[in-house]
Amino acid sequence: MALQPVFQETIAAVATATGAAGVGIVRISGPDAFTVADRLTSGKRAAANQPTHTLRRVTICDPNTQEPLDDALLAVFHGPRSLTGENVVEIQGHGGMVTLQRVLSACLAGGARAARPGEFTERAFRNGKMDLAQAEAVAALVSSQTVAAQRAALRQVSGELSDAVNEAAVVLQEALALIEASIDFPEEIGDADPVQVDAPLAHAETMVRSLLSTAGYGRRLQEGLTIVLAGRPNVGKSSLLNALSGTQRAIVTPIPGTTRDIVEEALNLQGLPVRALDTAGIRDTFDPVEQIGVARAREAMRSADVVVAVLDAADGTLTAEDVLLLESLAPQPHVVAVNKSDAADPAELIESATAVTPDAAIVPVSATTQEGLSLLSEAIVRTVTGNAAGAGSDAPLVTSARHEAALRAALDALLAARATLAEGLPLEMIAVDVHGTLQSLGEITGAATREEIIAGIFARFCLGK
Repeated sequence: MALQPVFQETIAAVATATGAAGVGIVRISGPDAFTVADRLTSGKRAAANQPTHTLRRVTICDPNTQEPLDDALLAVFHGPRSLTGENVVEIQGHGGMVTLQRVLSACLAGGARAARPGEFTERAFRNGKMDLAQAEAVAALVSSQTVAAQRAALRQVSGELSDAVNEAAVVLQEALALIEASIDFPEEIGDADPVQVDAPLAHAETMVRSLLSTAGYGRRLQEGLTIVLAGRPNVGKSSLLNALSGTQRAIVTPIPGTTRDIVEEALNLQGLPVRALDTAGIRDTFDPVEQIGVARAREAMRSADVVVAVLDAADGTLTAEDVLLLESLAPQPHVVAVNKSDAADPAELIESATAVTPDAAIVPVSATTQEGLSLLSEAIVRTVTGNAAGAGSDAPLVTSARHEAALRAALDALLAARATLAEGLPLEMIAVDVHGTLQSLGEITGAATREEIIAGIFARFCLGK
């Protein structure tokens, strides 16, 4: 059956990084993809006659001057069995900015239009090759900073999140069928049994809540988080940063006030990308340089996702400065790390700290022996996300703020439907709330998403995707 194109224009873009590389790819997609390829390649064989999903060696030439541009492989994909659902050609040649840009210019001269950011993936979505959640996961896959983030994005590309959302929608359709049948055929069917209607609604609520429970961890997989190590001088903040990173990133000496500026290091905690900041020891000082460092430390604390307040187990109990620090952290997420626990019993200090900040996780650690570091990592992640085990979970993860907002809207409508049902109000009112829940779930997969939202999603993609 002949391909019926949804888009009339043929587009082209560089699909790989334009820096020095062994291989570079220029992708062409659209109804005239094969014609554009024929204008660039030597030989008599037409791209349309090349079997789908095959490669052949070609010389890429400027269509106007016939100057050879590259020795390449031509990959042909006949629609709809292609990335975009259209006819697609990939020119797989040599990497490098000059070569790739010359080949792309030849494609444009041959009749293609320069693709917009994300336009290939958008066409895949429009042509039914993937839903909106899968399409968004493509961008997340490209930008993943950790293995856990990459795995979560890959599972979304494969449709795990979409399947879970669609499963909840099917359950809601069961309830809606009972409601609407009773509304449309009251004499034949009679009033819907509230217990039968509520059962699928309750099941859907459980499913939506389960997805929402992953959002804290899932979003941080993509967005990352910033932690700040704070405390008095010489409590071991720099040593702790070095222990967490596995490097000698920060200078460590017995001299108080060694760290005077912010030292930054990238970490991977429980699969989350973390920006860790070691700061100057917080104390009153007459040294003007150290004063600047203390001011920067306080500023970093205010903007951190989590503050790790570092205490010294050798002190035995809290100092006045420790108490002031912990009290100042009450309004924001924080964890207490009782360092040097290998050198002294931390029990009394932990008890004292608990009295000041009872809701914070307090973890005995040793930067020297690395004891307690994994527990500290879990506490940091749990403080931000409410879930420290998300990296090992097989459940679909919600990694997008947009998806989380849609799920919360779905849950609100679902709770309203169940409340209306419990109050014995008319079935038409329950149906409105169930339809609202389905509308919110449809925003995740694209089944019910406004056009401006879709356009904004793909505009954030990189060129060539």
